[in-house]
Amino acid sequence: MRGLGWITAINIVLVLLAINSVASAESRYKWNTLDWLESLNITHELHNVTTEDGYQLELQRLPRKGAHSVLLVHGLLGSSLEWVLLGPDRSLAFQLHKRGYDVWLANLRGTAPFGRRHVELTDVMAEFWRFSFHEHGAYDLPAIIDHMAQVTGRESELDGHQDEQGEKEPPRQVLLIGHSQAFNAFLVLLSMHPRFNQRIRLIQAMAPLARLHRQVQFDSTQVRHLMKFVKKRQKVNNFEIFPPGYLRKICQSKSDVCEYYAKQFIGSAKNNKKLLEPFNYEYLLQGGSAREIKHLQQIWKSGDFIAYDYGPVENMQIYHGVEALGYNISQITVPIILYFGETDAIATPSGVHTIYARMLKSVKSVRRIESAKFNHLDFLISADVKTLVNDKLIGQMEQFLEGRLPYVIE
Repeated sequence: MRGLGWITAINIVLVLLAINSVASAESRYKWNTLDWLESLNITHELHNVTTEDGYQLELQRLPRKGAHSVLLVHGLLGSSLEWVLLGPDRSLAFQLHKRGYDVWLANLRGTAPFGRRHVELTDVMAEFWRFSFHEHGAYDLPAIIDHMAQVTGRESELDGHQDEQGEKEPPRQVLLIGHSQAFNAFLVLLSMHPRFNQRIRLIQAMAPLARLHRQVQFDSTQVRHLMKFVKKRQKVNNFEIFPPGYLRKICQSKSDVCEYYAKQFIGSAKNNKKLLEPFNYEYLLQGGSAREIKHLQQIWKSGDFIAYDYGPVENMQIYHGVEALGYNISQITVPIILYFGETDAIATPSGVHTIYARMLKSVKSVRRIESAKFNHLDFLISADVKTLVNDKLIGQMEQFLEGRLPYVIE
């Protein structure tokens, strides 16, 4: 082949490789958690859990029998995908597993495709979507943690683990890690089901939410715009806020709008292309209910951490009072570590310190992410998430397990 022919052939190969690379990236945007685990050939288990009110949830587990169990819990619009999509070197689930932990990935109700089943309802029915973080904490987490205890307890029996009196070991305690609204669910769990104060060993909360009044960097006009959007979808019987793929389509047609809102939640991106990256993943930001948004709006408006407000008549039937139930978080005894980003628009530094001030008995440490620009979604998708977040989380957890966690408030 003459020289020109070789050059042409090389160019064709390079073009084909580029096309394949783009196609590969495009296909990954449609992957769910199982697709990632299978593509990386990661040993995993699938566990099905049914909640007391009939929701059927699928969990993923990266097993290490006999090791400390860690449960990773996603926040609003999230799924277990957020713990694996950065690959084996930077994703928290894989880092924990490599360190020898028994890792469980939660999928709360509403999450596609792992939280969309119910014993009686389907996800096109309005009743399916009548939940907020209250139900996540009151029903989903108890079912998940009890299931984990049953599984690890059976494994301990098979291994013949017993205490000095010959009795079976009690259910293993769980180490909880959650992002954003997951912390709300943790507080509901421990308030509504006090027994879990003895079942959970440690909570680590990234960008935690609780009281939102005068704590978030959003004004009343922006909140009204959001609620108008929610009501508009409800009027046409769309009770799911962002179905899988919805945000990607919006960002393709209205990139300027997407960029504006992305800048409200992502501080570490250096260019607009990177800024919009999270919206490309169909199963990363999806699955929220209208009631979840409404519940957060009620908390923002009331200035307190309350259950969903149905109005005086329904409140009397449900809570036996005209006002919504106030969660009693003062009795929570599980040790808690809080993490905040300097430029987080939702879990602001002042908001996180307000949580600390209200939970002095439980909060053992408040940690700042060491980056001048670090926002709400950076905890999941920042290029530096391993060194800025994951390594710190694992280090703090291991210091706690060794009984030498320093009391630091940053």
